[in-house]
Amino acid sequence: MSIEVMQILCYLIVGAAVVFYVVLDGFDLGVGILQIFAGKDKDRRIFLNSIGPFWDGNEVWLIAIVGALFVAFPDVYAILLSGFYLLIMLMLLGIITRTVAIEFRSKEESLTWRYFWDTVFWAASTIITFTAGVLLANLLVGVPVTAERELYISLIDVFSPYAIYVGIFAISLFAMHGNIFLLLKTEGELQEKLHNYAKIIIPCFYLLFIGATIWTWTMIPRITSIFVEQPVFFIVPAVLALSMLAIPYFLFKKQYGYTFLCSMLTITLFFVLTLIGTFPNMIPSSLHYLENTLTLYNASAQKTTLAITLIIAVIGIPMILLYGAILYTIFRGKTKLTDHSY
Repeated sequence: MSIEVMQILCYLIVGAAVVFYVVLDGFDLGVGILQIFAGKDKDRRIFLNSIGPFWDGNEVWLIAIVGALFVAFPDVYAILLSGFYLLIMLMLLGIITRTVAIEFRSKEESLTWRYFWDTVFWAASTIITFTAGVLLANLLVGVPVTAERELYISLIDVFSPYAIYVGIFAISLFAMHGNIFLLLKTEGELQEKLHNYAKIIIPCFYLLFIGATIWTWTMIPRITSIFVEQPVFFIVPAVLALSMLAIPYFLFKKQYGYTFLCSMLTITLFFVLTLIGTFPNMIPSSLHYLENTLTLYNASAQKTTLAITLIIAVIGIPMILLYGAILYTIFRGKTKLTDHSY
């Protein structure tokens, strides 16, 4: 197998891990974003316990992303973690405090205690989602990577108006995804309330999506050039549009399983579009774009390392998928509170 094929395969593995993480951890982050609006303590407990069996397993894909970058694309890993150090530390702070909030909130009967940790859980989930959107926006626009493959960017520059908008858009996307997941896991009065939430969240998501699309097309025209050169790729945005239209259709019919599948498909196609539009770039440089941009070809490890990465992926990814399949099968159905619940 040639090194070029290995590079593309490792790139696709990283891309697939990103999609799995966003689709799976996206719904439990979305539940966290909605947690503070649940109202009664019992409803907030149902929110939390609906993701209880899944949230830590979903984050395995985050480890897979970081590990694959570290081994297969070390320069990309180094630039991301050094150039975006403060942003990533903020994201890690959110991940840590979110975990603490999940474990601590039901250790005391006090409603004040529980509401405090619910607020922490909400804030941490929102911060993780927002910073992930900001990071994605910066990688789409391009950052000042030098010829020495160093990145110097201030925290203020990271939070550009476009990046802030994409961060807000990410919050709306995950809130919609989490809300639809909760519709699967709840029943009765709470489910009806969540159905009404969806009637507000989904239109907000659509409006933000339209704004993000127009802004991205006008600000980063290179992303759309591949679709002009290869019209066959237009099938992806066409299917994306159908998937987005199907979400309110199945919601109206209260077929929440299909609604959730369409939500997952919508998120997946977002990232497929991103991969198509940015290929083969991984970190585009705003300084001498052609010379300094890191691509999957010029930023990969040596052939032997790529081969080892592929062997580990062939063994590890099916195991993760099997674990996930077993987990979601065992804990399917409505969320019920017991003495062992959060």
